[in-house]
Amino acid sequence: MADNEAPAAPFELAGILGESATDVIEILDVGAMIEGQPRYDVLLRQKNCRITGFEVNPERIPEIRAALPQGSQVLPYALGDGNPATLHLTLYRGCSSLFQPNADVIDMFESISASSETGNFKVVGEVNVDTVRLDDIDECPSADYAKLDVQGAELLVLEYGMQKLADAVVIETEVEFVEIYRGQPLFGDIETFMRSHGFVLHKMIDIAGRNFRPMSTGNPADAISQFLWADAVFVRDFTKLDLFSPPQFLKAATILHDVYFSYDLAHLFLYAYDTVANGGYAAAYRDALGRSGGAPRQFASLRSQL
Repeated sequence: MADNEAPAAPFELAGILGESATDVIEILDVGAMIEGQPRYDVLLRQKNCRITGFEVNPERIPEIRAALPQGSQVLPYALGDGNPATLHLTLYRGCSSLFQPNADVIDMFESISASSETGNFKVVGEVNVDTVRLDDIDECPSADYAKLDVQGAELLVLEYGMQKLADAVVIETEVEFVEIYRGQPLFGDIETFMRSHGFVLHKMIDIAGRNFRPMSTGNPADAISQFLWADAVFVRDFTKLDLFSPPQFLKAATILHDVYFSYDLAHLFLYAYDTVANGGYAAAYRDALGRSGGAPRQFASLRSQL
């Protein structure tokens, strides 16, 4: 599912960090690559990141690679547990998944369907794939920041990828609250797993819901009550700052400020960096925020598409 276009932060953190911002941020993007504006588009514009993405369709790889910064790569693997699997192709390709769409649940809601011939979750084909464990891919570097959107298979990727994510400071993953795909892990399963690996839920963004049929508000995305899916942003546990390295403080602050507008947590990491490295970034950051005259926020935001 494509990302919404969002307003920019009032300034880019690199302007405060100066030469300390030169460390490249390694980004791991699993699923939904180059659909709309990437969440981390500001990092792409700054050219201070490298992307490692995945695409099983070889015809799309040149297109995706051309949109990425120098040094990035697109790897032709279907991530999973290393076993053969079936990729269920749907009418709207962004809903395709290693898990089968659950028509019993999907068809309860307005504007989405897995049964009608025009339904976005309607399965139109199946492809047998050999999945690969993320941790087994030698050419994939360790990530500082990861974004996962693989339609119900996020936990499957995470379970076999935490070695590659051992140094990550921010991980965003799509989560579902009801069983959109048969047998898929839900938000609670992912949150428990992430907490067991030292990550804390930071915020929910792009929360989506739909109305139970036959009730309608005229706008399918204007849900009355039911959460269906969202993007959950996890951060390395900020209550255990002694487990961070100085570069991790700066990378976390950059991602949280530039991408997620999490100014207070970005400031906490800058202050932690200043404490161990005798810097002055936290004070400069507070001053810059004060001069900005009101900064946009991204907190429990609603997603309007699909």
